[in-house]
Amino acid sequence: MKAPNRVKSQPLFIIGAPRSGTTFLCQVLNQHPLIKIKNESRIFVWLKDLIEVRSGRPDLIGYDFHDRFVKFVHDSAGEWIERFYRNGLGLVAPIWGDKTPPYADPTVLSGRKGSIEMLPRSGSCLRLIRSCLPTAKFIHIHRNPGDVAHSLVSKGWIPTIEEGVSVWQQYITEIVDFFDEIDDHCRLTIPYRNLLEKPEATAAALGRFLDLPDWAPIETFLLAQRHSPIPFSEPVTDLSAAYRLRAAHHSNGRGVALAGETAELLGYIARRNGTE
Repeated sequence: MKAPNRVKSQPLFIIGAPRSGTTFLCQVLNQHPLIKIKNESRIFVWLKDLIEVRSGRPDLIGYDFHDRFVKFVHDSAGEWIERFYRNGLGLVAPIWGDKTPPYADPTVLSGRKGSIEMLPRSGSCLRLIRSCLPTAKFIHIHRNPGDVAHSLVSKGWIPTIEEGVSVWQQYITEIVDFFDEIDDHCRLTIPYRNLLEKPEATAAALGRFLDLPDWAPIETFLLAQRHSPIPFSEPVTDLSAAYRLRAAHHSNGRGVALAGETAELLGYIARRNGTE
């Protein structure tokens, strides 16, 4: 359980569709003394709005100064955002960051009505984070689209399973496209079920990705959760049952089918070999 490098200041962001286990993963990582992840500061949503919307208002910044102001904010944002986390939020751990599903929402500024995206599409915050913090790492946690859709409907956020799957697809597509643009050492994708069913392997994957000298605290916590799971984000399913192999919820198979190629991309449907 050893990795060769000592950890220095490392920005880290946990992303995924809503109800995919981002809160749980945040708590898992925070068990390690070298890691402190905050829960939804949304600072990059504010920054994106400042750069792309507010700075375009001539009553807020003079037209002649607009381009230089935007460049200055963009170039200097990384340094003062880290100071905010360090000084404003009191984070002293070398690995620091945020868990914020809306960072991956392709309509984060333009908004949505149910699963319908408002136009013009604003795009997510992911590329802004990357440009402001070039050394940032990202962990994408994903969950069965049927489970996500069922959870969204149960929370009253989305009216139908079909719309819930559509929201899942919008987030996943945005994240997958972004991950295709960044280097392998900056990105890690893990299924939610691996936290439950493969704690040792998942702890090792997280530890190696983050260059941790020892990932035992993560592994110990995951193993303990198998016996006494703690609800971190108002689950709509029985957590104890989630740790047991079980038949899928009746909507899960339909949700996976509705997700189609996107579900196949993440391994929820066996890849076709092209010989059909």
